[in-house]
Amino acid sequence: MKNKILVATIAALFIPAAQATTYGTDVNNTLLPATGGMAGASIAHTVEGAAAVFGNPANLTQYKEGTTFTFGATFFDPEIKAQHDGSLTTVPWEGHSNADKYLVPTISVTQGLAGLGFENIVLGLGLTATGAGSDFRDIPGSLGANGELLIFMANVGAAYQVNENLSVGFMGTIGNGYAQVSLNGNSSSAHNYGVRGTLGVTYDMGATSFGAYYRSPLKITYEDYIWKGDAGGVTSPGSGGFWSDAWQQPQEFAVGISNQSLMGGNLLINADVIHKDYSGSSFYKDFYRDQTVFALGAQLTTGKADWRMGYSYARDPLKRNLDTGVIGIGNNTVIGSPIGPLQVTGPIVEYFQATNAGAIWEHSISAGLGYQVLPMLRIDAHAAYALENDDKIGILEHTEVEASAWQAGVGFTWEFK
Repeated sequence: MKNKILVATIAALFIPAAQATTYGTDVNNTLLPATGGMAGASIAHTVEGAAAVFGNPANLTQYKEGTTFTFGATFFDPEIKAQHDGSLTTVPWEGHSNADKYLVPTISVTQGLAGLGFENIVLGLGLTATGAGSDFRDIPGSLGANGELLIFMANVGAAYQVNENLSVGFMGTIGNGYAQVSLNGNSSSAHNYGVRGTLGVTYDMGATSFGAYYRSPLKITYEDYIWKGDAGGVTSPGSGGFWSDAWQQPQEFAVGISNQSLMGGNLLINADVIHKDYSGSSFYKDFYRDQTVFALGAQLTTGKADWRMGYSYARDPLKRNLDTGVIGIGNNTVIGSPIGPLQVTGPIVEYFQATNAGAIWEHSISAGLGYQVLPMLRIDAHAAYALENDDKIGILEHTEVEASAWQAGVGFTWEFK
């Protein structure tokens, strides 16, 4: 009985943090209207200002002339299926998560300062969000796990073109996060904010460009968001009976190369490598390992149209070979339940990893189209699919997971020179 209650508690607590998005719990530039069609590849060269605002800020110097404004959104739909043999829950079950259909906004502005006498400085700002959840409440035997996580991110920064080849940029991010888990009447939604910075550089050699950036962690502490529990099953207000955890989006190290020498300069090819330090991130380090992402994208320009395609590979970030003893997740080594405090052991964390199925896909393909409708207006659209992947999680493989996802986005970009 204790194992059954603990499984329900852990699954409901942690699924929302890690299920959603393309690379672990990050999206990078994969959901942008134009860059999404190139698998997010954009570190050395961009095809829209939003990719500089939310990616490598040094690329802002591509937009020195006037103002660009982008408004768009991407529909993201993960498909998660889990099947458990009942060894931990005492009841075998299988089914799909009902948490799907997310709409992620893209709003960005770039502003060159040439009109003010600062022709080598470009400002950038933007707003986007990431969010996910899981919901197995209607599946008998699943123990009703469900939850939700949303992070709204506001970016503000600038870039400076040092000379005709070299540009540097910095972008500051304020992330406002909301976390909610459904365990019992003593748990509630919590919210807080955190800050991070991105320092980037590009070196343009003409047809070939190189880029790199470092992005610091984004730590958000959710206070009193989950019940510790006590022997009587009741926690009095103000008694200190709730856990507070710092969830930390990982620091990133990224490099990219771009080439535009083929087909008379009409074919752009971008290649990126991004390393995510999940093993050094509070909360995530207990169940994630470091992840390396490879992205390749291309854009062919024919008149007013831009044709795009891309491919990305992201290594499955789930940790393996967990200890069988009490290891916990975040600060949570003991979780409250109706029968009293229970310990978070390695097998329970593996059950959580399995139910956290959205992180296991590794291969994604994408395509997109942009069209210059008016001299000052371009429309971009894209679609992408994360190929289905299945895995049996844990040393004894008690739970099997199948996961895939698809997305479609559109955006409008105005340019005023």
